[in-house]
Amino acid sequence: MVDACPRCGLRFERSPGQWLGSWFLNIVLAQVAVVGVLIAGVAIGWPDPPMVPIALLAGFVALAVPLAFFPFSRTIWTAIDLAMRPLDFDDGVSPGFLLEDDLERLRADERGAA
Repeated sequence: MVDACPRCGLRFERSPGQWLGSWFLNIVLAQVAVVGVLIAGVAIGWPDPPMVPIALLAGFVALAVPLAFFPFSRTIWTAIDLAMRPLDFDDGVSPGFLLEDDLERLRADERGAA
């Protein structure tokens, strides 16, 4: 993952330890997937579920899901972080990115007045 947004310059790691939240999201999703595999496997094989294949599939899911979901967990956590802590002046984001809509409205007003 790149360090900053190529368009606006937002540094994705805004504070030290920020990625702990994305790791948490990743672990929670992996655990939900493993529990889902276990419940589905036991429900499908009831009354005599094949535990070895279910355990092997659950182990595979426990390894594959976190690896596949890792980039998405960082992106989702960045969005959650921005919702909880909106941008501040010292975040290093280009002000033009934040003011593009206002600039367009100003130019439209100036054209209308002329």
